[in-house]
Amino acid sequence: MFSDRLKWNEKYRRKDYPMEPSGIVKEYFGLAPGRAALDIAAGSGRNALFLARHGFAVDAVDISDEALSLPAGRHPAVRSICADLDTFDIAPGRYDLILNVLFLSRRLFPQIIEGLRPGGLLIFETLLEPPGGHEGSGHCRDYFLRENELLHSFLALHIWHYHEEPSSGQDPVRRLASLVAARNG
Repeated sequence: MFSDRLKWNEKYRRKDYPMEPSGIVKEYFGLAPGRAALDIAAGSGRNALFLARHGFAVDAVDISDEALSLPAGRHPAVRSICADLDTFDIAPGRYDLILNVLFLSRRLFPQIIEGLRPGGLLIFETLLEPPGGHEGSGHCRDYFLRENELLHSFLALHIWHYHEEPSSGQDPVRRLASLVAARNG
């Protein structure tokens, strides 16, 4: 955990992070039935701050205390939780909205479902395996979804949106899987 915290703190000291909220968050956050939110691997807090500005009380969880000290971490509606997501547990039935953007921990999948209140909304977007696999890429397969894995992992929810596509941007092989789903009431 300590080496992970050092690695991520260095990233945020270099200001190597996006400032704008994720497009999928901006598009779908309004479907949440209430205003209690969890931002998993919140990083710079760009999504947490966006939600706080729209009336949400947000628990922003990240391993990097450096990231959590950025402006989002100082907003009164954002509660910063510095924790290793390899051991962090999501409280059952607590959230109207759970965000998981550009992070993957399969261990958390059942906890995410249980962490939603009835009708609660999940917005999940993260990386897919690169085309051709990982040979020579230097990346661990554990950090990438396989095709349709995200969809199959959350079939217990009502799926509003699911899409797998190449990411727009500088890296043409970077691919994203996006899911928006609600827990049945």
